[in-house]
Amino acid sequence: MQDSVDETDLALINALQVTPRGSWSHLAGALSLDAATVARRWQRLNSSGLAWVTCGVGNPRHATFCMAYLEVECRPGLFDDVRDALADRPEVVYLHHITGRRGLLVVVARRSPALISEFVRRTITPMAGVRSFQAELRTAGFVEPSRWRLGSLDAEQQRALDTTTDAEAHAHSARLDEVDQQIYLLLHEDGRMPFTTLADRTGISEPTARRRVNRLLSSGTLRLRCEIAQSISGWPVSAVVWANSPAEQLSGAVRSLSAIPQVRLCCSLTGPRNLLLMVWVRSLDALPRLEHTLCERAPGLTVVDRAVCLQTVKQLGRLLDRDGRATTHVRTTLEAFPVP
Repeated sequence: MQDSVDETDLALINALQVTPRGSWSHLAGALSLDAATVARRWQRLNSSGLAWVTCGVGNPRHATFCMAYLEVECRPGLFDDVRDALADRPEVVYLHHITGRRGLLVVVARRSPALISEFVRRTITPMAGVRSFQAELRTAGFVEPSRWRLGSLDAEQQRALDTTTDAEAHAHSARLDEVDQQIYLLLHEDGRMPFTTLADRTGISEPTARRRVNRLLSSGTLRLRCEIAQSISGWPVSAVVWANSPAEQLSGAVRSLSAIPQVRLCCSLTGPRNLLLMVWVRSLDALPRLEHTLCERAPGLTVVDRAVCLQTVKQLGRLLDRDGRATTHVRTTLEAFPVP
């Protein structure tokens, strides 16, 4: 059953999208509430799986690992077996049940193309339930879900919350070690984990934990994001759009597409369909209109294929139920956050 939320809940989630580790008092000030009320509301939303804060690897570190998008066709009667086996794999970052002949879209992160090959050969190919698959590699990421916003806050509230700085200015010079890896895993589990808990679980002091987290976030090495169950977002339909853009027009197309609020993710791929977009829309009949907007905003863009997500099974390490609520945290692989 879908849990009920009100406008204040949605405003709180939107506020945490802007500042995922903001203090209760800072959030309360922007929302004109008291800190205890904000904390209590978040506890209810989080414990019911309606919203959660997690952690991903920032753009400056994307070159240190490889992501593959696999479309997998399952044999009749064995779809659930394949879906469940893949959902449990730590290197599977996203898993979507989609319309079309190939019913699963699987996003995998490994350190190199050779290890993607290993995953395909040792995991996908031997599965009795897999009839066929197609794999493409991501060549560049342009839009990521951490930038997507609910739009529940007014301009003044956003200004009160937004403390954005030039996050990636020193990302490439940041030195990483095994403690940074542990912090990544813990923030992936709970992006709002208190500094005292982070310190206790990593064996470092609280001031050191605070300093390290701030360095990893301010450098863009790690990026926090507040997620929401799609069923309560107001954008209940998720779809994948594959498109093609001429190479000489790609940068302009991406700039135009990134400004469209329905676009949560945009990346370039190998193969003839060189752009993949994940979009959230308010209804199924909004998808054709969005495709028209995509082509209108990005001259030269051709939509090659599209699929509706029947269910998102796994999203950045969280298993989701049919309403999009987080049910289980699956420990992620460290391959997406390697130490030099």
